[in-house]
Amino acid sequence: MKAQAETNSTGNSNSAVPRKASPLQNSTRARRACVAVVFVALYVLLDRSTVFFQMWTGVSAWYPPSGLSLAMLIGFGGSYIPLIMLGGVISALTNYHQSLLSFNTIGANLAVSGGYWAAAYVLRRVLKIDWQLRSIRDVFRLLVVSVASSCAVAFAGVLMGVADHAIKPSEYLSASITWWVGDAVTLASLTPFLLVYVMPWLLRFCRLPAAKGEATAAKRTALRFGSHAMLVWIESLLLIASIGGTLWIVFLGSYSYRSELFYLFFLPIIWVAVRRGLRGVTAGILALNFGIIVLLRIYPQDNQQLAVVQFLMLILSLTGLVLGAVISERDRSEHRLAEEEEHIRLLMESTAEAIYGVDLAGACTFCNPAFLRLMGYESRKAVLGKNIHNLVHHALPNGSPYPPEECPLVYALLNGKRLHAPDELLWRADGTSLAVEMWSYPVINEGELRGSVVTFLDVTERKRAEQALHQAKEDAEAANRAKSHFLANMSHEIRTPMNGILGMTDLALETELNPEQREYLGMVKSSGESLLTLLNDILDLSKIEAGKFELDSSDFSIENCIEEALQPLAISAQQKGIELVWDIAADVPNIVCGDPTRLRQVLINLTGNALKFTSEGEVAIHVKCDSPRDENFLIHFTVSDTGIGISQENQKKIFSAFSQADMSTTRRFGGTGLGLSISERLVKLMAGRIWVESAEGKGSRFHFQVLLQPAQGVEVET
Repeated sequence: MKAQAETNSTGNSNSAVPRKASPLQNSTRARRACVAVVFVALYVLLDRSTVFFQMWTGVSAWYPPSGLSLAMLIGFGGSYIPLIMLGGVISALTNYHQSLLSFNTIGANLAVSGGYWAAAYVLRRVLKIDWQLRSIRDVFRLLVVSVASSCAVAFAGVLMGVADHAIKPSEYLSASITWWVGDAVTLASLTPFLLVYVMPWLLRFCRLPAAKGEATAAKRTALRFGSHAMLVWIESLLLIASIGGTLWIVFLGSYSYRSELFYLFFLPIIWVAVRRGLRGVTAGILALNFGIIVLLRIYPQDNQQLAVVQFLMLILSLTGLVLGAVISERDRSEHRLAEEEEHIRLLMESTAEAIYGVDLAGACTFCNPAFLRLMGYESRKAVLGKNIHNLVHHALPNGSPYPPEECPLVYALLNGKRLHAPDELLWRADGTSLAVEMWSYPVINEGELRGSVVTFLDVTERKRAEQALHQAKEDAEAANRAKSHFLANMSHEIRTPMNGILGMTDLALETELNPEQREYLGMVKSSGESLLTLLNDILDLSKIEAGKFELDSSDFSIENCIEEALQPLAISAQQKGIELVWDIAADVPNIVCGDPTRLRQVLINLTGNALKFTSEGEVAIHVKCDSPRDENFLIHFTVSDTGIGISQENQKKIFSAFSQADMSTTRRFGGTGLGLSISERLVKLMAGRIWVESAEGKGSRFHFQVLLQPAQGVEVET
């Protein structure tokens, strides 16, 4: 019963409060106690059985308690050491009538329990074997450690017998070897049988965790033999009969005294190992060894023959276990391979992609149902072994033959390359074509090219959708061009009546009018000028989009162009108290060749915007010459202000048509949002680019570059 002590804040311990065990825990403890009692009783009985097979005083031909002890120590751990020592003491007192305090009783028990505990510890904790022995590695480690430990136990145990005068010193070596071989035979026959058959049941009975994969192994065995139960039983009877027949021939036949016949025991063990693997051979070895011991008791042999039989039993056990482990591991590998192949087959059959493989000769090696369905073949027989290029890729879209040497798939196959062909054409069994997207991957085994795997998808619907989308895009672009052409062609028709309205308004303002009439006509003129500005922007944008906008080319002065751009804006700057300045670097040429009107329009748009969004400070224009390009001048203009600035998010959309930084800008400052869009297009027409640097509340700096040519020789006044 476990107890829990509680400690208060002053450091004093309260009385222990017992924690009641659950019914499940009580049941587990009772089951383990039952197993412990049975173990001790079985240990004593098995020890008693060895008295009948002694070859020297106190030394038996085999010692089953050793095999039982090692199996329990591997399965349950070091908790069984006291039980092993208890079983040894009881056996010494009841079976051999030894003194409780003799060297042979105490020393031999310590040697047996300590030696096999060390072996179990190495196997459990150091080597960490799967005690269900599912691999040749686990079997080999079990045999090496157990045989080595039995040798140490034998020499130490016989030494205790010599010290107790139970064995003569002259017989020490022979007795030690006999003890060692007898224990080794038991460890190689009884211990594997217990680990494979008995230990899983014991652990489940004691509600302890069993080895990993135990249920899977049992299920695999049931699947292997369940459908052929009758044949399995018949074969099992034949295997048992072969073991019994071999024992009869060796010990009861007319040649029973010839030691060469002992090697007949290998035949049934090999048969069992091949047919039933490790699980079968552990049972076969135990049955055969037990039969040999019983018959040796019934038909005694001299010590020399007994020694030969003893070594034969050890070799037989080791050989059978290794062969059985190899067969079992091979069966598991084949089973895993079959499962993987089945998994791959299911994947290939369920995927929507068509898949096929080809060898280096171009012959089809496999294909999945999707391939047969898409290509119109009824079965794989019509495809496998055929040259895949000649079968499905033999012609170009126009119907002309497709030579293999020009096919990218054949090239990728022969050169071990990967290939992605987004637009290929394959030919079905009925002669119709199929638009596909293909991928080809090389198959390489141990560095050697073996062929390739090709997958493809039917892209007929996708191509139709792409064509429809392309047609819709062309229709939309055509409609947009028609709109732009219409507005560009209507430029004169729209501007003419507006100019007439403004002209008549100016004439009316020159006549005698009362103040109220003059105010109304002034409002008409102001509104008309705003409308004309809007129309000019829209028509300029439409002409640019329609491709009817052409730049002029003439010599001009950049300084004059700036002065002319700032002249209509000077009054507005003066009214707001904003300083309007410009600066031209020394490396800027005085005279250049380009379109001064469109350059002036860009400067007016950018400077007008700067004045609109600046309430105090200055608006400045800086000009410098960047790196020349093909003997032309790359002139860099910067228009800076101390206004409200533009956020990073809004900087991405200010150059779009009809866009401003935010919707409130239009209400506060007015404008159509076309100025920057037109400026961007004009700058691009002049082989330049435009961008902005700004932050909210810190003003803006608009940069643009234009490509201007050297002057053609015409003198321009400055």
